[in-house]
Amino acid sequence: MLGRGNRDASGEDAARLSLVSVLSPSTARVVGSGVYVGGRRLLTCAHVVNEALGRAMFSRHAPGDASLRVGFPCLPEGPDLAARLVAWKPAHRAGAPGIPALLGEPLWGGDLAVLELAEEPGEPVAPAPWQYMDRGQEVRAWYGDGASFTYADSNVGAVHQDHGFVDGAPRGAAIGPGYSGGPLWCEKERAAVGLVLGVMSPPDGPFRAENVQRRAIVAPWQSVERFLAAQEMTAGPAPGDTGRLPPRAVAPVLRHKLHKVVLSLLPDEEQRLRHTHRVLSALGLPGDTAADASVAALVDLVLTRPRAAAVLTDELPGRLRETALKLLSLCRGALVPGILTPLELASLLALLDGEPGRLLEEAARDALVNTTFWDEPLDSLRGDPDDAVRSLVLALENYWGDSASTDTPHRVPALLTAVEYVAALTDPGQRRELREWVAAVAERTGVHESVLLSRRTDAEDWARARRSRTAPAEPRVTVQLARDPSGGHRCTVWYDSGTGQDGAFRLVRADDDPRGSQEVARLVQDVLLREVPAAVRVRSSPLVEFLVEPEDLDLPVDRWDDGDSDGGFPSVLGVEYAVVVRCPELRTQSLKRLRAWETRSVGFPAGGFARLMPEHSEPEHVYKLLHQDQKTGRLAVGCAPEHRPTLQVVCLAHGIPVVLWDRNDSPRRIDQLTALMLNGHPRSLPERVRAHRARSLGGSRADTVAPVLVWDDASRTPPEPYWSDPSWEDATS
Repeated sequence: MLGRGNRDASGEDAARLSLVSVLSPSTARVVGSGVYVGGRRLLTCAHVVNEALGRAMFSRHAPGDASLRVGFPCLPEGPDLAARLVAWKPAHRAGAPGIPALLGEPLWGGDLAVLELAEEPGEPVAPAPWQYMDRGQEVRAWYGDGASFTYADSNVGAVHQDHGFVDGAPRGAAIGPGYSGGPLWCEKERAAVGLVLGVMSPPDGPFRAENVQRRAIVAPWQSVERFLAAQEMTAGPAPGDTGRLPPRAVAPVLRHKLHKVVLSLLPDEEQRLRHTHRVLSALGLPGDTAADASVAALVDLVLTRPRAAAVLTDELPGRLRETALKLLSLCRGALVPGILTPLELASLLALLDGEPGRLLEEAARDALVNTTFWDEPLDSLRGDPDDAVRSLVLALENYWGDSASTDTPHRVPALLTAVEYVAALTDPGQRRELREWVAAVAERTGVHESVLLSRRTDAEDWARARRSRTAPAEPRVTVQLARDPSGGHRCTVWYDSGTGQDGAFRLVRADDDPRGSQEVARLVQDVLLREVPAAVRVRSSPLVEFLVEPEDLDLPVDRWDDGDSDGGFPSVLGVEYAVVVRCPELRTQSLKRLRAWETRSVGFPAGGFARLMPEHSEPEHVYKLLHQDQKTGRLAVGCAPEHRPTLQVVCLAHGIPVVLWDRNDSPRRIDQLTALMLNGHPRSLPERVRAHRARSLGGSRADTVAPVLVWDDASRTPPEPYWSDPSWEDATS
């Protein structure tokens, strides 16, 4: 929409009605521009504020309660007005929000500030309408004094996350000093699409000055809007301010849909007036602003007041739920911030008080690892802990990205997902209250129950993995086997107590003479009985890992019996201990293989699961399967027996850290392997395989699955002699 009372004004007039002159308090000269965004708020550049106050251009720290002087060119006879700084985003290196911009930088991002007047300006001043910036738009800017002859025309050449570029025509005025902070008006859109930041300086090197002398750096509206929404939601309305959002360009189709939904929900004028009063009361706004009970007024209310739509839908009876969900969906489409009611927000902050709040950032980072939420750092998280929790809650509230572990069109708001992750780590009483809060908000906002339960399962898996990371690791015996030409294997044995202390990982045996399978099993038993105290065994069952060469991957080490005839019963390694194999040789043959293993191991156990089926018969089939999801970390091998030895090696060479196959190649292998892999947390797989070996001991070999588990855990690398000095190091030295 255009300004108040100016619906028939030309585009240029409408743009200049929002133009602001930022003045030096001492000399009253124009130092830059700004734009009126509604209420008592003005938007400009942080560096314009710095210049007005006589500070260095890119001074990073906000200048406290600085007071500036501003004017409105459309009020030439009006007095200068005082404005105070209320929000600040210093300039940073383009594309790197955490790195400050330095004087002389060729380009930068951020560089935004919000000023507040003592009272709203009168007519004809009007807030600018806004639209997103897009490549190819023709735009116009004005010098800060608003003189009509100072217009500078440009074309949008590129739009990035936190900055963009416009290129001026080789004639007429060019954007320069005094234009910074002013709006970029697009006549075709009949709206402002961004803010002038500055003129691009020529960088060092072959990119000469004439290449950039008419190129300006700009802030696209999409980045400005994120900044303004964050300020509205974090700081709340200023004293005397009703918290109204800046006018935004809402597509006529969307506004029309909102009109129909509101009319369907509240067809009676008295109903609309009553609900409007309730909404304003819940938002802490004066009720006398609800004199207009028209449908258009209520549509304007939910579009411009954060949380208004949430309060309205919370007030409606259950029979109107489906229509109420349409209202919420349309408001999300219009990018109106605030999916929670004020009461829901206050309740959540109270539940997050103390330890749950301190867990929120860690939980959110792991819950939203597959989203863009963390692409830009949240500086507010580094301040006071209570403020940091509130800031993160508000940022999460307005992010609808999703880290779903299931392929579903349904989504769970990021905030609800993060709270589920926090709940999974808290004591039973807090967990119940947090989950009740999530369930109530999910029901009101239309989140599908099955999808919410899926996130809860993800959260519980994450909590278990986190506890295992913070708890002492299980004791581990590592046995390196080397075939001897005369038969048997030479053994090198290490013991790792899992405590991480000095001396906890040490060499305990290095054989010169070969041993048979029975002797190897007896050696492993002797080491475990000698080294692992009973108290540790109760806490965590030891892990036995065999380091083997590629041709020995099917060596039945889990079946080796120590031959203790005194007991009169078997003593099988793979039944008494979690026995796994590793083949470091396959991933240390090249730097590419090593990096692939490291990358897939980082995502384990959150990474995906895949299966080799009978239709997979060639290495190319495996290559295609594994690169459909490059985060896949677990694989069950169920291909035809004649192809298995080749394809299992291909899987390990491509860095899959957890691979499971059946040594017997029984007909039922793939279904049983899949059940072993998926029926429990990924990190408990070695214990599940051990229990399966115990259950199937003595069964018919034709029908029994004999699982071989490759467990190449990057968090506990093999001993030094096997994983250092790979061949690719010699080739590159």
